[in-house]
Parts: sequence; structure tokens; C-alpha cells
Amino acid sequence: MIIQSCVSAAAALVLLGSVLTTGVAASAESRVRASAGSVSAIEARPNDGSGYWPDFSNTGYANTPANAGGLGLGAYPGRLTDYAPNMSADKPLRLEFPDNSVISFKRFLALKVDIYGDNLTFVGCLFEGTDPNDNLVQIYSDNNIKFLYSTFKPSSYSMPPGNDGTVSSSHSKPGTPFDKSWQLATTMKEAVAVMDHNDIWGNAGLEMVTGFPGRPSTWTNNYIHDMADTSHDVYHHDGIGPQSEGDGGPMIVHHNTLASLGNTNALALQGSGVYDHISFTDNYVSGWGYALSFGVTNNATNITVTDNVFSAELEQLWGFLYGNIWGGSARGSTWRRNLIQARAGDGNRTYSTRDNGKYLWPTGAESHTTDYTG
Repeated sequence: MIIQSCVSAAAALVLLGSVLTTGVAASAESRVRASAGSVSAIEARPNDGSGYWPDFSNTGYANTPANAGGLGLGAYPGRLTDYAPNMSADKPLRLEFPDNSVISFKRFLALKVDIYGDNLTFVGCLFEGTDPNDNLVQIYSDNNIKFLYSTFKPSSYSMPPGNDGTVSSSHSKPGTPFDKSWQLATTMKEAVAVMDHNDIWGNAGLEMVTGFPGRPSTWTNNYIHDMADTSHDVYHHDGIGPQSEGDGGPMIVHHNTLASLGNTNALALQGSGVYDHISFTDNYVSGWGYALSFGVTNNATNITVTDNVFSAELEQLWGFLYGNIWGGSARGSTWRRNLIQARAGDGNRTYSTRDNGKYLWPTGAESHTTDYTG
């Protein structure tokens, strides 16, 4: 699954603008609330009742609104329809749909769900099962796949172990035990994923194509949290990723909650090849090992990291940015308006309430009273 791409800066801005006008309604609504004085990004946390960040109140199948994705569907009808009788977490499930199909309000229970068909859109669906060290969802699509307001979870739990719905993610290990977990959702061919308003937990990563010229992978308004088996070293805990080859992008990651205990990255771009035109904006990030990785060699280009809240809510192993790698201004990259959020009792002891609202620079873990200008 080697992904190679490059796209001009102008094209990337057009692509980002398109996504922001069509797929990020929750973020726009949040900014309206902030301007009205109700809550701001630095004041809010997932599941605090504000609804500012993606959380249990605004993602997943049960929160599907009418006309999700502009498809003309109704809102969540109050119950899901089983895709097939006699589904089981012990048996695989093969889905074959005509190209361009829209599949809505279905429950898929399986050891593994294999999806065949191109340009498919899943709206308000539930994918649940148990498949340790393997894929819960395995996608065989050539060009595009969309998941909107869908939930991906272990079948053994209705809520993540240790998360009672008042925190972004469990503050205690292990999360979902290994033998009741699932590991990945994976694109097996070259389909570019659009992921919006999904609730995803109890796993160890999301191994999906990062984009091709003119077709960015887009991740907006998703709640990715509560990784599985965080007490042990069986899993490599990643949020979006891992992508281990390099040569990835364009990719848009906007207004997501990426929060979990774990040992690797919320955004896991872990290869030595060039990552180009990766936009990481307006996200809530907490926990992980190093929360962001833009490669293991300092060769990334056109990386945008702006307007994010890096929260000390959850324990963190090392830092927010792996190797201080983010491209740098000389390679067309931008780092601006990224803030630290820290409250009394937070799990990341690197920060205290003195750091709250200060700026995070890409050069180290220290907080700063002024924004980064390099």
C-alpha cells in the first residue's frame, strides 16, 4: 500500500477550502458558539457537554442528522437494521455493492467485514466485532470510499472500558482487552477515504490510503479514542495510521478528537519517504507516545499544523511531535496558533496550569507566551 503523491500549494488550498465548506459543519457551528461567548477551543474538552469537540454527543450512527453528507437521507431512525441474519463476531462477512451505492443505518457484526465495490458511501452504520491483530473492516475499492456518522467498535462493549462518557478517553489502562479488540480498518487497494463524524474505538489504528494528486484523504469531525490493550506491547497504538512507507499526501485532518493512552501516534505517518501537503488543523490531541509523526527523516514538505489544542488531559509517554519533524518554513510548512491546554490533575505532568493557553512550538515541549514565527 505505497502511496505517492504531490500537489501544488494552490491546489491544496482549493481542496481544503472545498472540504471546509462541505464537510465540517460541526466546526463552523463551534466557531459560532465561540464568537457568541459560550465556549472556545482552549476552554472545551470532549464530553464536557459543550459539544465543541467531536465526542459521544455528535459522532457515530445515533447522531446522524437529516441530509448527512448532502445525500437527502433522513436522520437516524432510532434503530439499525441487521445487514444479514445470523451474523456473528466469530464469522467473516462479505459485502458486495454496486458501484456508487449509498448504504445507510445498517449493523454489520463480524469477525471481519470485507467490502467490495467502488465509490461506496456508508451513512449511520455500525461495524462491530472481535478480530485481534487483524482488520475489522477490509476495503477492496479502486477509487473512493466514504464513512459518515458511523461507529466502529468491539462487539463485547457498548462503551469503552474506563470511559464513562465524561472524559475524552479512558485515563486508565488497559482499555479494551486484547482478546476482545479489533486492530485495524484497512484499504487494500487505492481507494481514498473520506471519514466524517465517525466514532472509532477499541482498536489499534486505521491503515488507510493518504491521498493522491487532486484526491486528498480527508478526516473531519471524527472521534478517535480509547485504543485497545494499552497495558501491553502487543499493539502499536495509532489513531490515523500507521502509514509506514512514506511518500504520502495530500491529506486533510481537520477538527477531530484524537485522544488515547498508547505508545505511538495520533497521526502516524511513520515512513522515511517524503510526506507532502498534509494539513493538520483545529484538532484536539491528547495522550499517545509522540502524538504527531510526519515521518522519521526531516524531509517533509508543505505541512500545515495550525489552530490545534494539545491537551495535557491524558498521560503521554514522550511528547507532542516526533523528532521535531514537520518540514519547516524552508520546505513550505507552517506552524501557527497551536495551544497547550492544561488543568489541575491532568495526566501529562510535563505541564501545569501555568502552561494553559500558552503556545506550543515545534522545537520542543516547553510552553511559550508568544506564537512560533519560524
